[in-house]
Amino acid sequence: MFRSRKSRALSAASLCFILHAHPGFAQDASFVLPPITVTATRNPLAVSRAGSAVDVIDHDEIERMGATSLRDVLQSIPGLYIHESGGAGSLTNIALRGAAPGQTLILVDGVRIGDPTSTDNAPDLGGMALGDIERIEILRGPQSALYGSDAMGGVVQIITRKGKGPPRKTVSVEGGSYGTLRARGAVSGSTDAVSYALSIDVLHSQGFPRYGYRATHPIFLSDGVTPLPPLPGSDPTNRGGATGRASYSLGGASEIEFGFAVNSNKISFDNPYAVLPVDVFNPFNQSTELNGRAYSRFTNKMFDGQLRNQFSLFATALDNVVAETESCPEDFISNCRTNYHGSRAGAEYQGDLNLGDFGKLTLGLRNETERSNLSHDLPANLGGGRAGDFIGQQTTNSAYALQQFELGDRLDLSVAGRVDSVLNGRAFATGRATAAWRILETGGKLRASVGTGAKVPSLYQRFGPYGLASLAPEENIGVDAGIDQPLFENRLSLAATVFDSRYKNLIDFTFNAAACPTSDPMGCYFNVNRAAVRGVELSARADLAPDEWRATVSYTYMDAVNLLTAQGLLQRPRHKGVAALIFTGAPNLRLEGRATAIGGVLDYGTVGPTRLPAYVRLDAYADYKIDANLSVFARLENLNDARYQEVYNYSVAGRSLCAGLRVDW
Repeated sequence: MFRSRKSRALSAASLCFILHAHPGFAQDASFVLPPITVTATRNPLAVSRAGSAVDVIDHDEIERMGATSLRDVLQSIPGLYIHESGGAGSLTNIALRGAAPGQTLILVDGVRIGDPTSTDNAPDLGGMALGDIERIEILRGPQSALYGSDAMGGVVQIITRKGKGPPRKTVSVEGGSYGTLRARGAVSGSTDAVSYALSIDVLHSQGFPRYGYRATHPIFLSDGVTPLPPLPGSDPTNRGGATGRASYSLGGASEIEFGFAVNSNKISFDNPYAVLPVDVFNPFNQSTELNGRAYSRFTNKMFDGQLRNQFSLFATALDNVVAETESCPEDFISNCRTNYHGSRAGAEYQGDLNLGDFGKLTLGLRNETERSNLSHDLPANLGGGRAGDFIGQQTTNSAYALQQFELGDRLDLSVAGRVDSVLNGRAFATGRATAAWRILETGGKLRASVGTGAKVPSLYQRFGPYGLASLAPEENIGVDAGIDQPLFENRLSLAATVFDSRYKNLIDFTFNAAACPTSDPMGCYFNVNRAAVRGVELSARADLAPDEWRATVSYTYMDAVNLLTAQGLLQRPRHKGVAALIFTGAPNLRLEGRATAIGGVLDYGTVGPTRLPAYVRLDAYADYKIDANLSVFARLENLNDARYQEVYNYSVAGRSLCAGLRVDW
């Protein structure tokens, strides 16, 4: 309960996007399908042979966007919705195809990220520095057969840069509206046996009040009568992060790799749940988070490369201290500091065997243990000291298999299955099958997939104050079919997908003690809900004038319904569209205009579900390469000064300008 409350208080809206010039200014006039993807099959595969709906965003495209956060990078992807409320650094969630944020798996270099202390394990990306990313792969549809728990809506795989060739160094600085300053540096390279990459990214923003800023309707406190007190001048954010990756070749057949990331994020936030008006914008409301992840990976090839073995060790840790007014369980008028400590650690083996005419077989074993510890510091008026809320732990053992094979020179098929077993909990099995028919005459393909997904109950849902240890995993089954087709000598590329998913055993909370096996008078979590999500994803990219004008368009229609209440699911937009027009006709100059349109979204209101108005937002970007090493860039965001909300009563920044320079050598 407390974590859910805290999550709402820390939700955030986008603040400032900065455009970085990219080296080379490649015109990208050809829209042939990208050559490689990894996520779809856990090993390299040409996208033209993948039966799943996959998007790949490479490093150069990320640089052209001028992204400062994952939100900036992913916002135009069909079927993907991001909501944050209240400014830079606060809670940011990603959801794919109508799944909840905790039902969308996010991996960084193969390591699962998430918050073991949160209500549903959903990763909070607001405090994550962007780092030096090689590419991002977005795989839509249930993928638990390959990736286990949480991959019900799909997988977002972030792959950081691996050093290649002579040393490459980058430094950029930027600043703009709302007192925003950002600095970033990266270095990478390789020798015959060693590769290395390191990046540092820091951001400061004075921001704006996270709650009630630029609201278009009256806002009252939790009693529904008292008006919101005067807003503060700002809610600052200080965020920083470092990532590193290194590998050493032990010979032609073996390699060992290490990687790490550390992120810190300190923000001021607002508490709209406070009873006393003075506590809503009290400076006491602050969150300080430190999180990190690390992995080591040994890869060995045997039998002339026909068998590839990979052994991985991984660990993540999170330490978050939230100081919030009126938050003590012992006395809700007292101010408390709550301590969230979470961790995951484990090991995995994956073997890939090339069977020649019989395709490729992948087998894997995985062990993962997650822990969560929540406690709060009592204020002096309650005697001081520390009170424990709960300590939870669960271990999951998994085994999976994937068979890929090709029939003729056009048809690619894959079949996968997985079993996950939670110690002292439930076991579940998932499966997946895909097919891709390559249209060799035009370079396109027809594709289809069917898969099942599952999500293990979180530690809070099982062992928290309202938990139920016997909760069953959430489950879904999803199907999709689509076409990817380049036309007119690759000057036009079209993609279309239809999808349908059904969910069951969804975990909800009830205050009805009679519905709780433990008869807890305060309520409990239990498996009850069912839902259906269906829709269409469309995208197009066109070379309007060679080397001068390009355009991209994407649109998603989604119907997401709670089958028990026949009402729409909250925070799932029915309509989402993004259109961009890009000019590269002048030497060393790139200009882009973008329009984003979101249909009305149901959200948690003061007394029940409420519909947030639809909106259209315009952005403009420019970058200019002065010489081979120096670039200048600027971005004008929310050009039309649209007033809208992604989360109820949390508005976003108004018209904002950011600019800076970057040096590459």
